[in-house]
Amino acid sequence: MRRFLGRAGRAFSPDRQDTSNTRSDPSPPEVHTSEALEGFSRSSMSPVEAKQEFEASSSSNHTELRPEDSVTMPSTAKKPLGQTSPDAPFGSSSDSASTEGSFSYGHRQLLEEPLMVGNVTERFKVNRQQEGAGDNVTVDVKEFVLKQNQRFRRVRKTWTWFDWLNYFIPLAGVLRNYQWRTDLLADLASGLSVGAMVIPQGMSYAKLAGLPNVWGLYGAFVPVLVYAGLGSSRQLAVGPVAVTSLLLGSNIKDIIDAPIQDNPNTPHNAYAQEQYNIACTQVALIAGVIYTAVGILNLGWVTQFLSHSVIGGFMTGASLIIGLSQVKFLFGYNMRPDPASTAVLKLPNISFPRHDPIHKQLGDLFGSTWTPYFKWREFVMGLCWIILLQTMKQIGQRYSRLKLLRALGPLTVTIISIAIMNIWGLMKAPASIRVVGTIPKGLPGSTVRFFSPINDFSGKIGLAIVVCLIDVLESISIARALALRGKYDIRPTQELRGLGVANIIGAMFNCYTTTGSFSRSAVSADTGSRTQVFGIVSAILVMIVLLVLTPVFKYMPQNAQGAIVISAVFSLFNYTEWWFLWKVNKLDWLVFNTALFCVAFLGVEIGLAIAIGLSIAIVLYKTAFPHTAVLGRLPQTSVYRNVKQYPEAKQIDGLLVMRVDAPIYFANVIPIREAIAKYQRRTLRHITPRGIALRYIILDMSPVTDIDASAVHWLKVNPPPPSRESRMLSLAVVGAAAS
Repeated sequence: MRRFLGRAGRAFSPDRQDTSNTRSDPSPPEVHTSEALEGFSRSSMSPVEAKQEFEASSSSNHTELRPEDSVTMPSTAKKPLGQTSPDAPFGSSSDSASTEGSFSYGHRQLLEEPLMVGNVTERFKVNRQQEGAGDNVTVDVKEFVLKQNQRFRRVRKTWTWFDWLNYFIPLAGVLRNYQWRTDLLADLASGLSVGAMVIPQGMSYAKLAGLPNVWGLYGAFVPVLVYAGLGSSRQLAVGPVAVTSLLLGSNIKDIIDAPIQDNPNTPHNAYAQEQYNIACTQVALIAGVIYTAVGILNLGWVTQFLSHSVIGGFMTGASLIIGLSQVKFLFGYNMRPDPASTAVLKLPNISFPRHDPIHKQLGDLFGSTWTPYFKWREFVMGLCWIILLQTMKQIGQRYSRLKLLRALGPLTVTIISIAIMNIWGLMKAPASIRVVGTIPKGLPGSTVRFFSPINDFSGKIGLAIVVCLIDVLESISIARALALRGKYDIRPTQELRGLGVANIIGAMFNCYTTTGSFSRSAVSADTGSRTQVFGIVSAILVMIVLLVLTPVFKYMPQNAQGAIVISAVFSLFNYTEWWFLWKVNKLDWLVFNTALFCVAFLGVEIGLAIAIGLSIAIVLYKTAFPHTAVLGRLPQTSVYRNVKQYPEAKQIDGLLVMRVDAPIYFANVIPIREAIAKYQRRTLRHITPRGIALRYIILDMSPVTDIDASAVHWLKVNPPPPSRESRMLSLAVVGAAAS
């Protein structure tokens, strides 16, 4: 395709452009397409020089590979990257910076897993943000990843048994280098704080899922122990979460053929509750298998179709559903007599209905059917718990010295509420405040017998897939944020394997699906957890409660549990994101609102499906109708810029220079051709009255990272036709994508 280049092509050369101008311009023309990878900017050296320097730096003697060896990526950095050294010992938390002017993945990273292009690209983005806009990396990431993976395969042949053990059980490497004098105290404080928070939260979330309260304690014990051994994140707190509990509570009732019990701790129909428990266990098992398979097959990219806007809108809509579902405990609604019941025909009482759409919930909460059963004592008590929880949370967030108050809020409400109920006997008439009831003492028993047969497999696997999509994105995003904050690396593949095995083993011991928690992970980070040992401390605390203290929770009021859940989901209602998206990107704002209102008014699954579909449709629209721009030359320079963003840029008479800012493939060939024709007509309207003919159209393809056969065929066979005003018209294609 070089034959399309002529004199006009030499007039516009990306290699001649000035990079000093930093004004905003999407896909600036000075980016070389042969090395174009997202998040990168080029240094002053040429691509050939950069490639030679990279090959020279990475051509070390592999037969004498030492732990401190690394593949160094040349850059023009003038200050440290500010990242934890990849060559630190296993489990260490060194905050030392990387080698100045370089970015390396050392022996420690090679021992962990092969590199993926997306992971390296993301790491470079972080480094570039910390270095500043002037520190540019000049290496092809694909080539870097290829060379590193080759070294990974060579190094793996020299692994000892402990290297293999550390690869599959990261806790082994952590304990080998554990600093008992410094790390243990921090992990103890963090584990006790998270444990104190998860005990009341876990019981409340289990009730939200329609399960006995003790299942929440089981979920905070067994899966946490398993993840502590297999997970790579040092601060991720695993256990029951609100969104997963909502998904189970909203869908299991449609899968099983049994009535839903109002109080799972003391069900009226024990058989129906057992069928419900079996269904939740089987969903946890299927979800664990999916987790593990996704981790082994490196299919985590599937979650990329859940954009930030979709997740934000989904979480906000789910927070409304969760919060309203707990208001019935504050209002004191429980059972009401059946109107059809008579003195002769005594029918059982009717439980408060359970709905997902908020308009149905509001109709039940404030309708004439249930308002006569409103109990003001429960409402006042529940409202006081919410005020206390929010006060302690705000104080803990505002004052660093009192940050433990945030974690101790749920436990404080639990202790005070139980004390009040026992001192004044409010569970008796006339107050008759509902309590949790009897919670069995002891460790969880085996539920392997629940694994088969799996009835309605299609419904359960569909629910498990939805749970995994949400939980995987939630857990990985939390783990990555905490790792960036703590300046260490996580292994997403190992995270998925760890969560999968934790759910599988948890399903063997009366646990439903568990994942990383936003609030508890924030508490673990704020209280200074150093390693995964904090999870073991938290699990031991829950175990002590299971063995000794479960009878204490018998008289915990249900309005306190509802208040704990309502207070926890306040953080999921992301109104700041709504305003941010409105100011930044209207399409993302539309997706956010679609997810929010569809989830809130149509239900969780339907709303999520519609939001994902809209998000994918927007992506397809953007690729099918890519951004194009007409370029003009800045005065007294050879730099060409978008004439809309740079009004001072002037087009050259007889010359149309335009740029395509996306890969060219079969779906957008026609729109690009139409855009060229539109710019051609517009240019002719300006130059024809002056007697100037349009002789050349230069298509800058430097931002184009890929072209397919349809695009090549169009460029070679069907260039833009000359108009009546321009009998001789040539098309010149410049940029690395045209080579």
